[in-house]
Amino acid sequence: MAEGTIYTRVYSERSAGKLSSGKKPTGNALTHAELLDEFRKHADLRNREPTALISVSSRIIDTIQRAFKKCYAYDELPEDIWIAFIKAPATGHESPTSLHVAQHLAEECELETPGIFRDEDKTPGIFRYEYIFEWVIPDKYVLHQVSLKTLMDRGLDWEKYVFADDRYRKVVSTEKLRERVAVALLPQQAWRDPWGVGICLALFAQKFGARAPLDWVAHQLFYDCVRTEVIENDDVVVEDYGHDSLNMVNFDFFSELDGGIDTVLYEWWLTDTEFCLDLNEFEEWRAGEAHEIIQDKIDFWEAWYYSDCDGIAEEPSERERLLRDEAWDKLSAKHENIWQAIEARAVAVGL
Repeated sequence: MAEGTIYTRVYSERSAGKLSSGKKPTGNALTHAELLDEFRKHADLRNREPTALISVSSRIIDTIQRAFKKCYAYDELPEDIWIAFIKAPATGHESPTSLHVAQHLAEECELETPGIFRDEDKTPGIFRYEYIFEWVIPDKYVLHQVSLKTLMDRGLDWEKYVFADDRYRKVVSTEKLRERVAVALLPQQAWRDPWGVGICLALFAQKFGARAPLDWVAHQLFYDCVRTEVIENDDVVVEDYGHDSLNMVNFDFFSELDGGIDTVLYEWWLTDTEFCLDLNEFEEWRAGEAHEIIQDKIDFWEAWYYSDCDGIAEEPSERERLLRDEAWDKLSAKHENIWQAIEARAVAVGL
């Protein structure tokens, strides 16, 4: 899947569905009337009935805000809160027909008036960055998942941005969070140091691990915090949401910003000798663990299905079937522990 659009989703152990809907799938695509009916329920914050829809965002700032809100407003544990990166094909026969633009659905349902600015977010429509999958997000679209705990362990200290005040620790809205991050990321002198801005963006992206779409994360945080418009003579007007100010830059600004991002991600990290050695050691160890799992399954099959070594499977007795199922459950638990250990070590390496 070379080309496509990246989305993010936050979910937790309490979510009605993680990467699938809260409603049990029927196997059939929704009709348009069913889709609109499901969306009306999805958009109603008072609704407690599971729907067939799963929402994702085209921004990173939304998802970070929701992750911290789950943690601090709803008292969920950071290790139970996950951020997923999803890449859906943009065009062609692989383009998902079950992916919808929430803004369009909201307009059809007459849930909001297009072009009217809401007081809370100052953008045309509260569904502007939301997209909707039907029933389930296919596994092949999921690029990477990372827990909020891992992000915090790696230094994501956005608590200084997400609380309205120190006393009540109420989590701010996404737009207020965007303003605060923009102020920190883009102080007035930053417009004279785009390379330094790129460094900050890449250090943020690095916290998601080497399996994440790093270039997208770094650039998306920047574009979540600014609005750009190209004008004549190759100049670009950049509106900084943090200072509510306009800055005129040329394309060299973005080239230097890319240079800062690439310096951190590739020169200082992904091609660093220590990281490469750690990664090679991990890959060799993981291959050994994966081989053990495969060998266990071969041994199990031979022991329980072809015990006479004649290549003919015999029908087991009821007692043998129970013993076989018990042995399989025990082996599956062992393999689950191995996969958990592999993932823990992958995170420790920086993946």
